[in-house]
Amino acid sequence: MNVAILVGGKGRRMGYVEKALLEICGVRIIDRLLKEFRDDNVVIVCRDEKQRKLFEVETVVDSVKDFGALAGIHAALKYFGERTLVLACDMPFAKRKVAEKLFSEAEDINANVLMPYWKDGRFEPLFSIYSPEIIPEIEKSFSLGEKKILKPVFRSSEVYLYSVECLRKLDEKLISFFNVNTPQELRRAEELCSSTGSVE
Repeated sequence: MNVAILVGGKGRRMGYVEKALLEICGVRIIDRLLKEFRDDNVVIVCRDEKQRKLFEVETVVDSVKDFGALAGIHAALKYFGERTLVLACDMPFAKRKVAEKLFSEAEDINANVLMPYWKDGRFEPLFSIYSPEIIPEIEKSFSLGEKKILKPVFRSSEVYLYSVECLRKLDEKLISFFNVNTPQELRRAEELCSSTGSVE
């Protein structure tokens, strides 16, 4: 798989820290993800050159500034030029087998976007599969000043929504979608990791 890990967020709710570098059970989140996806083509997508210097693996920098994760998706698709898993850097328990299932489904139906969703209507745009086919719609969003990922997604064709419930066979507690946005969530992640040694 092509895997783009977006690290460009400014971590406002965490007190402006680099969330990818936070440690859970003594291991940085970014290192957890790099280990999980070690057999894939991975690039880290940074917001600027200053942030890029924090990482010692393959990186790319947003070419469009101040558009948040949407710019990161754009940079990732430009970098790979083909279907890509886009993953937030604050999802420490993301499982490759879940990503692999989504990627396979996207390939089978030739989806331009395949995005998991919850029954309460929430989406997971930063654990989704994207095709370069949506680049024109993302660039249209840049010209319109739209920063929300879902705007260009739902203007695109061949967009498929995938229920997270279908993934429980691979990830019973759907822990892949747990993300760390606040100090409380960081403590919860530490508890999850510490109580089991590993998270299933």
